[in-house]
Amino acid sequence: MAAAYALLRAGYPYVTTYGMRRVTTFPTDIAFGEEGRIYVVSRVEYFPNVRKLNTGDEDLGTIDGPFTWPACIVRDRAENLYVSDEGSHTISSFTREGALLGKFGSFGAGPGQFNRPSGLAFDADENLYVVDTQNHRVQKLAKDGTFIAQWGSHGVEEGQFDAPWGITMDGDGAVYVADWRNDRIQKFDADGRFLMALGRPGSGKGEFKRPSGVAVDEHGDIIVADRGNNRVQLFDHRGRYVETFFGDATISRMGRAYVLANLKTLRLREMAELGPQKLFRSPTSVRFSPTGDLYVADQASHRIQVYRKEAYVLAEHQILPEMSAPTLMTT
Repeated sequence: MAAAYALLRAGYPYVTTYGMRRVTTFPTDIAFGEEGRIYVVSRVEYFPNVRKLNTGDEDLGTIDGPFTWPACIVRDRAENLYVSDEGSHTISSFTREGALLGKFGSFGAGPGQFNRPSGLAFDADENLYVVDTQNHRVQKLAKDGTFIAQWGSHGVEEGQFDAPWGITMDGDGAVYVADWRNDRIQKFDADGRFLMALGRPGSGKGEFKRPSGVAVDEHGDIIVADRGNNRVQLFDHRGRYVETFFGDATISRMGRAYVLANLKTLRLREMAELGPQKLFRSPTSVRFSPTGDLYVADQASHRIQVYRKEAYVLAEHQILPEMSAPTLMTT
């Protein structure tokens, strides 16, 4: 994947909201299937599950696996699903219908063992990269859990981590890790060699407070779920800050059906101040759908917010060289 030389960024409008409380309860991550299927890890208090939806916002039921505290989900090319479980220190795999295929991992710090595994990502060969959060490392495993490699240790230096959480890979195989307690994103090559970091603690532009999710699109743009700041931030492939999303939710299709059937909820909605209702609350994961839409797991609001990028790739001859003091006010 060659990052775009430059982009005409026309906009990144909000598209829709999926899910609702009692269905996508405390969503922590999202995966996508064929025919518009959407899989959402839901941390329901007593019965955590993977909720199945579609792009019509229809509830297709749950995968009720042997979950204790599920965290993240990815799919392979066959649409088998892999779910990390922080509570049981395991990775479980399922068919898209929910049949358990296998389970691997145990508590510990040895190769192939975990201490609260979270983020998951597949490379082009379907090797599985696992963020081993409390062991402060990334492990690379075969799909059956066979250990291949690992990197990382506890600390603040380049290549070290402090309770990392989310992970993704770009089209070139580079690995991006949300280094949660270090308030930064780190980028590595596929073998764990450090390439770049972005972010620092804070609430300003380009700063983070406990970033939990990261995704990279076809242009090389980096999207970060800045969970503690209740926002999502966008950076270009060099790590330059571009813009911030604060949330734009409307009531989802299934949410409207629920509200319309409940007289008290209708009255409370009619009396509410609506501005705060659309904002993110603890956004935990960001993922790009097969069509390129940005999905945000808006955890504390029990929903998924969706955005659609409008941008046009520019070649070098189509744009002036970078300026030392850019401002759109001059154009």
